Amino acid sequence: MSYIYNSTDDRLDFPNPYRIENFFYFGAAGLLVIGALIALTTARGSLGSGSAVAMTPLIFGVGLLVKGLAFAARAMSRLRFFFGRGQPLSLTKELAPDQVGSADGANSIKDLLRHSSLSFPEPQGPLNGTLYSLIPNLIYAPHRIQLVAQRQFQNALAIGVSLLSLLVSMIGASSQTATWLGAFYFSLALFFLLKPLDIGAYGQASLGFKGLVALILVAILGPVLIPLLARDSMLPDWLPGIGQAGILMLVTEGAIGLFFLALIKQTRCSAPEATMAMTQGTLTMNSHPKQVQDELERRMQDQWVASLPNRRYARAVPEVNLNRQSGSFIGDLLEETQPVPRTEMKHLTLASCYSEPRYQWLGWLNTYGIAAILVAVVALIAFSVMFYTQKGLNLDVVAGATLGISMIIVGDFCFRAAGILWGRFDFVSKLIWVEMKGNYQAAQMDFGNQFTDRIKTQKQVINVESMTLRVWIAEVESVTFGKDMPRAILGMRGLKDEAEALHQHLHNFGAQQSMVIAPTSSVDVQRAQALSFMNQAGGAASGAAALPGAIAQAITSANMPSESNAFPPATLPSSCPSCRSPIESGALFCSECGTRVVMVSASLL
Repeated sequence: MSYIYNSTDDRLDFPNPYRIENFFYFGAAGLLVIGALIALTTARGSLGSGSAVAMTPLIFGVGLLVKGLAFAARAMSRLRFFFGRGQPLSLTKELAPDQVGSADGANSIKDLLRHSSLSFPEPQGPLNGTLYSLIPNLIYAPHRIQLVAQRQFQNALAIGVSLLSLLVSMIGASSQTATWLGAFYFSLALFFLLKPLDIGAYGQASLGFKGLVALILVAILGPVLIPLLARDSMLPDWLPGIGQAGILMLVTEGAIGLFFLALIKQTRCSAPEATMAMTQGTLTMNSHPKQVQDELERRMQDQWVASLPNRRYARAVPEVNLNRQSGSFIGDLLEETQPVPRTEMKHLTLASCYSEPRYQWLGWLNTYGIAAILVAVVALIAFSVMFYTQKGLNLDVVAGATLGISMIIVGDFCFRAAGILWGRFDFVSKLIWVEMKGNYQAAQMDFGNQFTDRIKTQKQVINVESMTLRVWIAEVESVTFGKDMPRAILGMRGLKDEAEALHQHLHNFGAQQSMVIAPTSSVDVQRAQALSFMNQAGGAASGAAALPGAIAQAITSANMPSESNAFPPATLPSSCPSCRSPIESGALFCSECGTRVVMVSASLL
């Protein structure tokens, strides 16, 4: 992907949309690296113990360092932001400039223009029905964003059910049962909830109604079955208990809630505009219909946006078989102009981020993620400091390690979920579709009088009667979340005036096509005058001796400047060249001998 720079048009020079998010990434990276250095420093004392368990703080320190450097690397890779060649992505696969056919997905765009309506996937299932009733305008969001919302809504429901089950199971639970329940719910949160959060920002919704029912049964029956299965077995006291499992669920619900608040600000407040402008008419002409398409392509190139070629999605060339007397043809051209920003993107600052409606909840979601990472770093530092002492291993602080690990997972989710919405770009472009359908008849045409004209032309004429010419033009609003991600159409507005102007231009061009072959250049005109003079001189001369002089005079006249190329005016002779009888005015033949009278130049009389 190469960077494009045009000094005459800067509409594709965006401000860096990840500038504010980079501040949060650098902040989180700083916390993680500081925590890693402290953990590694304190872990040096346990290296000489000879115990593999004593080296646990060292492993946590290395993990914090790797995670911190990964956050810093992500921010540094987006310090500069460029739109390269071919960005944003086209609505579907493109055709090469000279390629004929229809790209994958071109028919969907044609149906969109033909039906003058937008198509959105219908949500399926009771869970999605509940989600779209709470956020009705989510249906107008891009499909990828809808999948993310569905996944997180299912995660929120699953966590809520588990949290409610945890609160119910605590009533009357013994200390032994509480230990097992704490381990059960913490494992349930990590396995069913935190792992989907790790991929849920990009994954497809998969829980479904049956999965939710199964999760509810596990959450309700688990507290009853676990004590029966465990019986008299005891778990270590240092494992995470019910309190830590409940905190983990509440923190996760808060992160998902902030994500939905940010998502709502990214969706439309009302239904999008969906109109189309279509102009159709008939065209009768005596020329190949491809000439109209060639003029259309020239017209489209003259209107390129920012001197960038249009994206071509379909091209069918009208074909005419000259060996057949009649037939039919179809031709069309579907192109999209270069997408340009819909509105000027604002240069955000860290302070203004929290006041802009579209970005304020994204800022708070990243802030929430930094807070979770801060808690994780503090917990892991405390674990590293107190895990190994002079008295040996202190297993009472293991809960701090499990809390730190879970908070890092939640903080990482906050950053990745917000990252999807930070990379939003809104574009405006035009979709232009011209369609030609008609029938043709082939014929041979001769131009010139068969008896009197010495110069005649012939041409094989293609007669097109009442060809249907349709023009669709619409301005479309599209959005992409990430410059390398697919673009989705959010609205379209028909441009009636432009459609009528293009239709009228093509109609006039086709109607003005000539069916007669004639000299067009100045040299052709001069030579035609010379040949005409030679014909007249040859007919007036009584013998071949007069012809060489006439030829020399004609050649001299053809090579003279334009003002000297005017031949002397031709006139009828006063007497017959054969019998010398007087010629009546306007007569074409001699009344005495019947000799044809030929007009000659006045200079030869």
